[in-house]
Amino acid sequence: MRHFRSLPSTLSAALLAATACAADVLPDEKETVDNRQVPVWPKKEVNLNVKQDPDVSSRELWYRSFDGKAWGAWQKHGQAFSKEAPITWAPPEGHWQVYVRKILTSGLSMSEPAADTRPHGEFIIDRSAPQVAVKFPANKAILAGGQKYIVTWDANDRYLRSGPVTITWSRDGKSQGEVVAANIPNNGSYEWTVPKDMTTSGVLRIEATDKAGNVGGAESTGITVDSIKPRGKVVGPAIAARHDVALELDIKDEGPAGLANAQVWVSQDDGGSWTQGPVVQDYKQVGWKAPADGRYRLAVVAEDKAANKSSIPKGKTDDQFQLIADTTAPTIQLSSAIGIQPADQANPGVKRDFKPGDRVQVPFSVKDANLSPNTVTVLFQPDPAKPWQELGSKLPADVAFRFEIPNVETKQARIKVTAVDAAGNVGEAVATESFAIQTQIQADDVEIK
Repeated sequence: MRHFRSLPSTLSAALLAATACAADVLPDEKETVDNRQVPVWPKKEVNLNVKQDPDVSSRELWYRSFDGKAWGAWQKHGQAFSKEAPITWAPPEGHWQVYVRKILTSGLSMSEPAADTRPHGEFIIDRSAPQVAVKFPANKAILAGGQKYIVTWDANDRYLRSGPVTITWSRDGKSQGEVVAANIPNNGSYEWTVPKDMTTSGVLRIEATDKAGNVGGAESTGITVDSIKPRGKVVGPAIAARHDVALELDIKDEGPAGLANAQVWVSQDDGGSWTQGPVVQDYKQVGWKAPADGRYRLAVVAEDKAANKSSIPKGKTDDQFQLIADTTAPTIQLSSAIGIQPADQANPGVKRDFKPGDRVQVPFSVKDANLSPNTVTVLFQPDPAKPWQELGSKLPADVAFRFEIPNVETKQARIKVTAVDAAGNVGEAVATESFAIQTQIQADDVEIK
């Protein structure tokens, strides 16, 4: 049979024809030793079946082992094999040569083997599976679907095949895995594009096969694959009356990996340029300080534990949040020093004394970049010792307010106008001078001469 070297004289053809292996299929690869091709077997028994010869009385099996440097001494098997009996030997693991010594019925026998005796056969017994360890990915690794990773491993065996490594991937660890790579060299690394199918129980297995057909393997279990980028955005407030703002956030990760980090990005020039803002710790809100009053664009860049990352903002898009920082109260200016003027006059005039029922108006102007509509209030104070009274509220900012002089006797009446902008800043203007309301006439003492 093809597993032995060419053999001498009468035993050569018989051994070549009848030596059998316990395995059904022999490995194709052999070990090269000093330019000799030596078969490597995992079997427990070696059978040397030779052709029946009526002149043979018995046979002896001799064997010796190779330690990698030199051959040991020949040893005789303890059993003598009769001419009809097959020669069976259960060798331990190792590198062996065998010699079959025939003894004829006449007593004539082959010489016992010496150090330079040519063996009848040579083989290696290897029943040990290769030792394999997966270095990357580790158990419970979190990977991004569709991304490339370098799988690394260690595989050790004295008789590894030339392409011994096979890598398989299973999403659930229960079903038969799909082959990632087969019959690849044992160079310790392989570039793998992770499938996009998501899982939290993936198993990557690495197997190594030696020339005897022994298979050893190791696997990384509980691998998470996440193929979805997280998303996040600022959702409020739209306007703030202070520079220190608590931004409201909506950050979500629909994949199984979970969020790793997030950061707010800021544009002060309507998307012309972007800079990194505060790092998010609480995915519901984060504090941020506007450098000045103005309008800002805000975006969130989020990353999950599989390193899937949302896009860094560029330019301006509809999904970016816009926030106005406004700490400036509305500016209000009264047209008259006393705050009022007759309703039928376009100019303030010089009138400062009024009677109950007179129709007057409060002309004013309000300036603010973010003025809310209908937030003007007009108030009246009869004298400095009394509280302000509301004359009108929720008034427009572009129409003078008209009212009738109340029936209150006073010489120190004042007018105040307030307005509120969208940020909640309140501006006010108080008339710099007072006016009088006359409610009665006292008769003069008349002297007649």
